Amino acid sequence: MARYFDFAIVRLAPDNARDERINVGVVVTTDHGLDIHIARRLEKVRAISAAIDTPLLRELLENLKLLDAQLLEAGVEKGAERLAALGRIGPISISSPGRFSAETDDLYETRLQTIMTTMVEPEPAPARIREKRSPLFSQVKRVFRQERVLAQPGETLGSHRIVTSFELDEGLVADLVLKNGAMHIVETVDASTDGETARRALGAIGISALVLERARMKYPDRGTTTRLVYSASSNLEKVAMPSLEAAQHQGALLVNWASADDRNRFVNSLAGLADPVPRKGRARSGHQRKADQLRFI
Repeated sequence: MARYFDFAIVRLAPDNARDERINVGVVVTTDHGLDIHIARRLEKVRAISAAIDTPLLRELLENLKLLDAQLLEAGVEKGAERLAALGRIGPISISSPGRFSAETDDLYETRLQTIMTTMVEPEPAPARIREKRSPLFSQVKRVFRQERVLAQPGETLGSHRIVTSFELDEGLVADLVLKNGAMHIVETVDASTDGETARRALGAIGISALVLERARMKYPDRGTTTRLVYSASSNLEKVAMPSLEAAQHQGALLVNWASADDRNRFVNSLAGLADPVPRKGRARSGHQRKADQLRFI
């Protein structure tokens, strides 16, 4: 059977004149007393005042339990009334009460954690996108950098140059992406290093195939092209070929980096679609600029 709990947000407002406040915890009234959950990082209060002693603040918050116990002894039993009676204590204030239900102790903790995450804990910083590290990926980037078509730091797809480590969706990062009317997505799989196992190679191919498939789904109307560039020892290439061919069957163009023909064809085709970085001290002519405008329409 569901049980109902009254709760409130605990706020710190050290200076009324400045009207600044910050949420530092959640209190829940139970039959046995006040259940208080304090923010994991109270140091965040320094955003509004550097004079606050965080250990002292924690002690003050814990003392709310004693005050609530006194209310229970005085016969104040309803949760909303207890929260209203706590009201404001020095720099601490209690929000208007809310209510949630929970059938079990586990659901109680889940509901409470949701409130803490939503209302109290700082919003986590966005996860940093980690660029793939492999000899093959480094070689591919170096070639395109020499061709002057690799995007400069801070440049986006709008530069019409090849952007590295482009996040298609949360958790899915494409190695190389070029936007030039159509979207061109490139994944690399390096299975040529010492100690590389067939299992890891097949796993890497599977992830790359997933990234390329997601790109085709995300950009269905832009003539999206997908390429899978791979480098593998002869033994691993035999093992991995069925997986590579499966990716090819899904629409990916396979590029064997060890093949000079494959490599040159791939580099020339992609570099020819990109807008080169202008050489220092050499401005483009009006004819060149007009040609570029027509090229990227």
